[in-house]
Amino acid sequence: MDNAKYEKFIVTVMFLLFGVLFMDRLAVVYLFPFIAPELGLNNTQLGLIAAVLAVAFAISNIVFASIADFIGRKKHMLIIFIFAFSVATLLSGLIGGFISLLVIRIIMGITEGPVVPLVNAAVMAESQPKRRGFNMGIVQSAAPLFGGALVPVAVVAIANSLDWRYAFFILAIPGVLIGLVLMRYMREPVMREEVDGVLTEQIAARPSKKDYLSVLTVRNIRINIGISLFFMIFYTTMTAFSALFLINVGSYTESQASMYLLVLGLGMFIWNLVAPLISDKIGRKPSLTIFTFISILIPVSLMYLHEHFILLLIATFIFSAGMGYQTLSVAVIPAESVPKGLVTTAIGVTIFLGELIGGTLGPLSAGILADLYSFYAPLWVVAAACTLAFLLSFGIKETAPMILARRKQNPASVGVDMNPEV
Repeated sequence: MDNAKYEKFIVTVMFLLFGVLFMDRLAVVYLFPFIAPELGLNNTQLGLIAAVLAVAFAISNIVFASIADFIGRKKHMLIIFIFAFSVATLLSGLIGGFISLLVIRIIMGITEGPVVPLVNAAVMAESQPKRRGFNMGIVQSAAPLFGGALVPVAVVAIANSLDWRYAFFILAIPGVLIGLVLMRYMREPVMREEVDGVLTEQIAARPSKKDYLSVLTVRNIRINIGISLFFMIFYTTMTAFSALFLINVGSYTESQASMYLLVLGLGMFIWNLVAPLISDKIGRKPSLTIFTFISILIPVSLMYLHEHFILLLIATFIFSAGMGYQTLSVAVIPAESVPKGLVTTAIGVTIFLGELIGGTLGPLSAGILADLYSFYAPLWVVAAACTLAFLLSFGIKETAPMILARRKQNPASVGVDMNPEV
């Protein structure tokens, strides 16, 4: 298989893998209206369930991302964790109470955490420089398409027709199939760069301990950690509480709530494709600023338009453009801001701190506030997080290869930044 065909293959399979991962991760949130009555759970416990997974996900992410950079065996590690999180998904259907659910979610976080940076590193390695942003967008868009649009409709339908436990049993199958495909056809990822129009492999020196620590000294990494943190507050809180808001405040059915999530997920899917492509043309920084601003309107529209369901769906689809910044902040910009041998670690540390703080603080605080006040409280938490992500975006330094090449050809350009990586 030549490089062009293999690039298409790896992007396609990683797209499916990313989607399956987020289907498995988020299914429990969408099934909560079914699980909660059976297990006797409240909103605070829902927040805790999301939080413990985020903590395990974050710690596992950074630990194994660094190990992958050090030993250079990304393919084997990826396949092992794919099979492991598929087993964890299967076990989710066997839970008997709150404690067993917490334990399984911790196991799932540990096994899913390393998959994200390993997938991103593989796509970055096998993509042509001019297509990296777009290819990363394709892969990242699978999260909202599968995890935000398809899985709520699918698992609610399975829960209504069979039982919520069967949803987990069925969701365990795709991961196993993808793992088998990668065992047969995937090759070890090696970063390639274009030199005089020719793609050449860049064999990076094995990073030292000092190199790992240096990642946190890079300005773009520090800022993107903050943006990733606020994104995770948005994502985990919206997925956990938007359906509950519609059911409890808007008096909608579970099927109508899943329709809202379907529209939000489809919009996020489309814009996770489009936003990186736009950023390849106009730059990462302006794209990040535009899309983080639009993201503020997602929770605001839910709060003020929930009584007008059709209007809410239209507004949600339009404002979901705001989530286009996800790929840029958690993958593309971090990967372009460090030496090639530290790409997995850079992505890993960005996701690690975003998950550890944002993925924990968001749903946990939102659950407590929902119990203390109302279901409006989680949405105000989301709006505040989106606003802070927008403000942080102004500190990013440009990393888009085409933009930097254009600036080198015209050093007199206004706002030139000849050293975007520090």
